[in-house]
Amino acid sequence: MGGRNGQPVDLILAKGRSHHLTKEIVEQRKAAEIKTGTHILRCPDEVRKDDKALKKWKEIMKAYKLADFVSSGDVGSLGRYCLTYSEYLGYIEKRRILEDFPINWEKYRDILPEDFRYQIETILKLEPLVTIDNQLNKKNDLLTKSEDRSFLNPLAKVKNVPKKEPEHIDPLAAKGFGNV
Repeated sequence: MGGRNGQPVDLILAKGRSHHLTKEIVEQRKAAEIKTGTHILRCPDEVRKDDKALKKWKEIMKAYKLADFVSSGDVGSLGRYCLTYSEYLGYIEKRRILEDFPINWEKYRDILPEDFRYQIETILKLEPLVTIDNQLNKKNDLLTKSEDRSFLNPLAKVKNVPKKEPEHIDPLAAKGFGNV
């Protein structure tokens, strides 16, 4: 059961490792590869209903305009990414509102001591802030993983670009001997 996972033929050819594959095998493997749809990417209805998600969708579509590795089979994954991004922005907004929420202690100035009021305010704000921060961290982790899979961050783009083989320079040709 050993061995490596298979790679798409186009990726093998791009890496320049096709010396062990004949033209017939390359054509057979290209014909056998599963195609997951067309290059027409239609925005999902859930994304269209959410303004922030729709804005992110349009941004991604601009980035993918010239990419040939994205097809209609990827629409669900991209839609989930956009919706998660919208939720992430929502949590950031909730955190900002909670931090800026004013608490008026004037009515209770004579009833409650100042240190007690401070503790109550800390409890009322701290627990929801921790919950929101946990949600933000989870959403951020999901977004980072999705960006890596979808080539939306610079590191994923660099890591997954096939390396070009260095050109073979004939040392004799540089000295004027031509093709020997």
